[in-house]
Amino acid sequence: MTFDIVIAGTGPAGLMTAQRGARAGLRTVVLEKGACVTDSLMGELVTDKALRLLRIRPDSEYVGNKYSAIVGESLDTGANIVVDRNLLGSSYLLDEDLCQLLMRDRAVADGAEFRYNAHVQSVVRDNGSVVGVRYNGGEEVRAPLTVGADGSFSRVSDTAGFTRPKWLLSYGVRWKLAGCKGVDPDVAYFYVGRDVGLGYLWMYPRSETEVNLGIGRVPTTRSKQAQLPSMMDVLAKYKKVIPGLEPARVVAKNGGVVPCAGLIPRFTDAGVALCGNSAGQVSSIVGGGVTTCLHAGTLLAKHAVRATEEDDFSRESIRRYESEYRKTHLARNIQQTGKGMWAVAKYSMLNDPLKAAETVLSTLDARTLNALIQGTAGVGEMFTLFTDFLPTVVRIGLGYLKSIAVTGL
Repeated sequence: MTFDIVIAGTGPAGLMTAQRGARAGLRTVVLEKGACVTDSLMGELVTDKALRLLRIRPDSEYVGNKYSAIVGESLDTGANIVVDRNLLGSSYLLDEDLCQLLMRDRAVADGAEFRYNAHVQSVVRDNGSVVGVRYNGGEEVRAPLTVGADGSFSRVSDTAGFTRPKWLLSYGVRWKLAGCKGVDPDVAYFYVGRDVGLGYLWMYPRSETEVNLGIGRVPTTRSKQAQLPSMMDVLAKYKKVIPGLEPARVVAKNGGVVPCAGLIPRFTDAGVALCGNSAGQVSSIVGGGVTTCLHAGTLLAKHAVRATEEDDFSRESIRRYESEYRKTHLARNIQQTGKGMWAVAKYSMLNDPLKAAETVLSTLDARTLNALIQGTAGVGEMFTLFTDFLPTVVRIGLGYLKSIAVTGL
């Protein structure tokens, strides 16, 4: 069979590209290295925008919970910030498996083909253009447009000649717990602490008895990493410490890797486009990639349909997807948070980022923090920042300049 588009990966970006592309009439084939789409990791904490992109209702089976508050807290001192619903808006916990199966089923209903246990090895080129992929030791599937939605270590990206940061990555592990007791299902938690390192622990309740407990960590220097307990040990420790989790049993485990440096320098070329983690389309402040990946997949599918109708898969044609994407609000936010993570990573090489985090939690109010993260800070928030928080900014800034001077980066 001849295809219009071949997609590597069944994360939210790949599935959304497949779903929207097949719906528009593209002959679509999707390759997944796992045995099922649910073997691919998908994030969970989202807002209304993700629900709109998925075309699901807040009260549907695809939404596991809705939160009234999110708390940022220190595991070492208990200092915390509470962002309640007045600031937070609507925040939901997806049932990721059901959402992935939903997108797959929609794509299949519109004619998409899925091939599992398909390990992509490289792209296939013809006359300077990518025309498909090679997988499983020699099998090939060809199409005029190849989509690399195969994650942070994308084989499509590597073999198509794209460049990306190799070290600014967040490695994550997540446990699904059942049998918890007395957990408040209305509140989600982000924790920082010395055991965690540069990253955070998260607790997303699904109910009073079910919780998703995870950790994401960005490695810095080898010596600092050697001083930290393993992420599995951290989860085991705080499962015993966080109220309500000690009696629970672990019913599922998974993990993944999230890029934190912002968008990669270029993610399109003749006959090929990257989407999702492979393109760096993740907001690195909280590792949020569901909405950004769904949005990117939607946009890429639109341009795949256009390119097919125009029969133009040249570099200039495919780049129109990248150009439009980079102009969006989500892309600008990704770039800003990526710059922030570069700064934090450099600072943490020669300084203690947890001292800065403790100061943030004990000094900055929730409204100002929320405004800064969302990029909506006005005169009032900036005044609060520079009057109440200036000494910390100065200390952190001096530490960052020191690290830059020493590392030369």
